Amino acid sequence: MPYRTTSVSQLILLLGAALTHAPANADDDRDSRNEPPTTCARTAQTMQKACLFEAGAALHTTLGACMNLSESERASCAAEAQASRLEDTELCGEQLVARQEVCGLLNEFRYQDPLTSSSITFVDPAEVGNGAFEPNPYVSLVAGQTQVVRAGENGDELGVVTVTNQTRTIDGVECRVVVDVAVEVSSDEGATEYEPLELTDDWFAQDAVGNVYYCGELSRTYEDSVLRDLSGSFEAGRDLAKGGVLIEAMPKVADAHRQEYALGEAEDIVEYVALNATPTGAEGGENLHFHCGGKCVKTLERNPLEPGSTEIKYYLPGVGFVLAVPMEDGEFTGEREELVCTGDSLDLLDSADCGIEEPKALREQLCKLAPDAFCAEPGGE
Repeated sequence: MPYRTTSVSQLILLLGAALTHAPANADDDRDSRNEPPTTCARTAQTMQKACLFEAGAALHTTLGACMNLSESERASCAAEAQASRLEDTELCGEQLVARQEVCGLLNEFRYQDPLTSSSITFVDPAEVGNGAFEPNPYVSLVAGQTQVVRAGENGDELGVVTVTNQTRTIDGVECRVVVDVAVEVSSDEGATEYEPLELTDDWFAQDAVGNVYYCGELSRTYEDSVLRDLSGSFEAGRDLAKGGVLIEAMPKVADAHRQEYALGEAEDIVEYVALNATPTGAEGGENLHFHCGGKCVKTLERNPLEPGSTEIKYYLPGVGFVLAVPMEDGEFTGEREELVCTGDSLDLLDSADCGIEEPKALREQLCKLAPDAFCAEPGGE
């Protein structure tokens, strides 16, 4: 029996049908009043079209590869490709709804890049924390600041975040380089091993009133200690990407804003839920290492690229991030990310407060992954 697949014309009809039957959008009421949809809403609709065409392209690319398999493998390969396309198409619709919800939350017409705003005064990162400009109370850009975070169901994931003394000019703004490494902790014959999961160079900037901005990131994901993916990477000013506000210095309840804007890659949104919060029992209660005690800023973060996934975060003034609680479809997943220790240099990694099993082995792994950030000797430059 000859191998059959979907023709290009059939694919166009399928995509057209999918667009025709797309979920109702948040601007239907505007249409009923003969008002044009906002740029935000039109962007959401356009991105759904892009998503559907991408799903179709992925289907045919896979089907082309299937044709070159043995006769016994071709049918199952094609079936899996069709099933994947169906899942991708459903995701396109869910992302449309999620983006429309973001439009309603932000009441946004056209998104402007804050990094290019003439009304914002950005400061030299070297002047933050030295008396000229106070650091943001929730995200410090003072070189040397280091945090150790535990995550995973059994605390078997370790994160190390350090503010380097390096900077990068992005969209005309001097941005601080902050390196964030996530590793999986395991034991083999009594020795502790640290296998890389993710390495990110984040680029942040601060303005004169203390707000911190996201200039972009280079994100690398590892599998079996091998670099596999750069998804999520973006740089403001390149490929039409724009920056955002990472966190405000003086947030207000119900404020919400974009943290990043690279369509299809980075679309995180943050909403400020409370200013004097304590983690609830349903969220697992306080971080035993750093208590909020009714003093934390509580945020809700979402990304329309991952519909249904949200994350509650807590920030303690003067300390910064202390707790993250992920949710799926409004339900807590049971996993948490907790700040374990914080300090003003990489010497922190040797501190008993951090509870790192073999600091030397961790340092060696960090040095291999990000030599510019982690290869200096303790206390060195």
